[in-house]
Amino acid sequence: MNLQTIKDNLLSVNTENELAAYIRNNKAALESFFVSLPDEEIEEQKFDLQDICGDFINSKIFQNNKQNAEFLELLTLFASLFEKIGFYGAISFIQNQFSQDSSIRHRLYAVYSFSKISNVRTEYIEKFRTILDRLQKAQDFADVDYTSQVIQDTINYYLRGKSALENGNFTDELDEFKTLFNSPNSKLTYKFLNHPNLKEYLDGYISEKIVIELIANKVYVPSALVQTIFQQLIVNQVNAKGYLNQYTNDEIRADILNYGRADFTQTYKNLTPYDRVQLYCYFNMRKHFYTSYAVYEKIYTSLNANVFQKNRDFTFIDFGCGALTSGLAIASLYQDNENKPLKINYLGIDIAESMLEKAKEFSKTELFDTQSLFNYYTSWELVEGSFIENFVKNNSFVVFNASYLFASSSLNENSLADFINKITAKLDKNAYFIFQNPDRADRNEKYQKFKKQISFKEMAKETDKVYYKNNANSTFEPSFEIVNFEILSL
Repeated sequence: MNLQTIKDNLLSVNTENELAAYIRNNKAALESFFVSLPDEEIEEQKFDLQDICGDFINSKIFQNNKQNAEFLELLTLFASLFEKIGFYGAISFIQNQFSQDSSIRHRLYAVYSFSKISNVRTEYIEKFRTILDRLQKAQDFADVDYTSQVIQDTINYYLRGKSALENGNFTDELDEFKTLFNSPNSKLTYKFLNHPNLKEYLDGYISEKIVIELIANKVYVPSALVQTIFQQLIVNQVNAKGYLNQYTNDEIRADILNYGRADFTQTYKNLTPYDRVQLYCYFNMRKHFYTSYAVYEKIYTSLNANVFQKNRDFTFIDFGCGALTSGLAIASLYQDNENKPLKINYLGIDIAESMLEKAKEFSKTELFDTQSLFNYYTSWELVEGSFIENFVKNNSFVVFNASYLFASSSLNENSLADFINKITAKLDKNAYFIFQNPDRADRNEKYQKFKKQISFKEMAKETDKVYYKNNANSTFEPSFEIVNFEILSL
């Protein structure tokens, strides 16, 4: 698909049904085109893109059917392009086409507001509440997780204002501007200001140059089976418990979940550790499912040739396994490619019994072959040597998985290295270690120390932006998560 093809199809149809059918039938191709277009190409074609978008908006078909879900979904894709390159005039035109209470309108309004500031000395401070109010409203839609977008927009606003005030030598105003982001009152009112990714910028841990990520060339959506599993074991259970009526989204994300870093062995008010895990699955787990899926998709050809086609045992040892997130991802990937459930020897290790309880629920779904073996421990130090010998056989293809493990303050990387070395010493073929973690030096110190204690060959190392939707039929803009990963051969 290319720009000319999109233009021809958008502007040549005569009825709402024809246009909606074109967008609906080409949904994946359109999303892939928009999310994978490089910044330099967007910049080069921005006026052509603006003209196409404008012609679409001004067409009688759109003007007479502004609430058509497919039409609005297409507009969100145009908006995402213009936002990537800071083409804010086009964003202003698009945002007014959405309903007053839509998440994307609130978010685009905030972006446009800080992009059009003219009086540097006063407006960055004066507009703080207005901009953050809008970002707060954008995040409050429970069905769509806008956290990554909202945090990135907040970072852009902060860095833009900081740079402008520094360049103008407005020292007092700069101090006041910084204080707005860090004040206890602001962090109480806008809990997303407590998000660790934003805090890293405010504390000066991250360079002020925003990292340009490699971008996946599609939008990931759940298969029909996975969507059913998510609905039954996550959404329905959360709705049945009424958690979302008892707590605001802000309190859930910031206080109950601590943005995914909560201690899931502890209670919170009237919530049990398992209740907190349920909310974690609702707000956090699914986005990590997609990043894991994307990482394993990169090596699926090798997995298929070396494991599945040879009927070898597939042994998956998952450190910090949570609710079986990576296990679900690899099983879903296998199901999507082979159209059958995955047979797996799975060893899940997580300090929280509540996470392991949820993992056991997911292990009983149709993604896994009934002959699969599942074992769970709260520490690898509790896994006996005799168990390892029986669990890991010489014919096994062994994958060690560590998603967001090495940022843990309690992790003993020396003990982990010893455990892995004991297993690999018993194998006559290579094992593989799949690492995912934030791309920050201080978060990866333990990982670097860990690697010094094992023998490995680096197979891949990348940073990707993974676009996804929790519902394949959603007409919301795609959410995204940045994943940094390495694949080691041991």
